[in-house]
Amino acid sequence: MQSQQFEDILRSVPLMSPEQVGVLHKTLPPAANSAKPDAHDESRLLERLKFYFDQHPLCVRCRSTHINRWGTKDGHQRYYCKDCGKTFNAMSGTPLSHLRVREKLDQYVECMNGETTLRPAARQCGVSLDTSFHMRHRLMALVENDSYGQLSGIAEEDETFFHESHKGDRKLQNPRKRGARSQRKSRNTKTEKKASVPLIPVMVACDRNHHVIDAVLKKVSTEELQSQLEGQILAGSTLCFDAHLAHEHLAEKLSLTAKTLVSSSGERVKEGIYHIQTVNAYHSELKRWINGFFKGVATKYLQRYLGWKRYLKTHTFSIEGFLDQTVFHHTN
Repeated sequence: MQSQQFEDILRSVPLMSPEQVGVLHKTLPPAANSAKPDAHDESRLLERLKFYFDQHPLCVRCRSTHINRWGTKDGHQRYYCKDCGKTFNAMSGTPLSHLRVREKLDQYVECMNGETTLRPAARQCGVSLDTSFHMRHRLMALVENDSYGQLSGIAEEDETFFHESHKGDRKLQNPRKRGARSQRKSRNTKTEKKASVPLIPVMVACDRNHHVIDAVLKKVSTEELQSQLEGQILAGSTLCFDAHLAHEHLAEKLSLTAKTLVSSSGERVKEGIYHIQTVNAYHSELKRWINGFFKGVATKYLQRYLGWKRYLKTHTFSIEGFLDQTVFHHTN
C-alpha cells in the first residue's frame, strides 16, 4: 500500500461511526486484534480512548484546543493546556480516571452483559468483591448518560416506582431500612403509612423502534416530565399515556399529539394502535432485572442502572460493540 493511502485511512478512522470501527476490527488479521499488551498497554478500551483523544485533544477544564504534548506518566501521554495551564491525559475527567486495575478492564467488560452479578464477576476476573463493584460502576458511568436518537412515530410514556433503598450503606444507623426487607408493610393499618418505605418515581418513554428515554424523578409532575422529554421526541409524533393529572397538558407543552388511555376504566387500546403496553412491558422487564436478578440496587445508583439497561435494550451486546460505543461517545 502507498504511504499516502495509508495516511488517508488513518485520518478517516476518527470520523468513523462505532459500527464502521467494528467492521474495521473484524477485517484486521487475528494477530492485530489479539496482540499481547506490554507492561503499559493495559487494555483495548483505554488504548482506543487514548488513540481517539490524541486525534483531537481538548482541555478537560476549559475545552481549549491550544494543547501541547507534555511527556508521559504511567504509560499515558499527558497534555498541557496553554490557555488555563492544566495538565491532563485522555482519561482525565472520565469515569476511567485513576483506574488502577487496568489489566483487568477488558476482561471485566465481558461481565457487562447484564447477566453477571458482582461475585461471579469478581471470581471470573480474579479481583476482590470491592474492586468488582468499582469496576462495574466505572463502566456503567460510561453509558449512563448516552442517548441513542429521538423518539418518533408513536411514543409511549409512563411512570413506575421503586422502593427507596440504602443497599450497601454501612453507615446507616437503622440496618432494617437498607434494602428489600424494608419493603415489608406493618400489620397495623394505623401505622402502615408511617412504616412504609418511600417510593422513587422512574419515568420511561419509548417508541416502537426500541428507542428509550428514562429518568429518576423527584416527583411526578408536568414540569419535571417536560424537562426530561423536551427535545427528546421528534416533532409531529404521537405520545400515548394514561390519565394522570401530570399528563394532562404534557403533550401540549411538548407540541405533540396526545392519546390518553383511561386504564382505570379498562381502556387498554385506542383506535386499534395506540396503547402503553410497550412501556409497561419495559417496566416489568426493568423491575425483574433490578429487583429480581440484582436483589435491588441503592437508590443513589438507580439512574446508573437505568442507563446500563437502556444500553443493553438498544444494542446487541458484544465486547467490541461496548468498547467502540463508549469510546465514540466520550471522544465526541
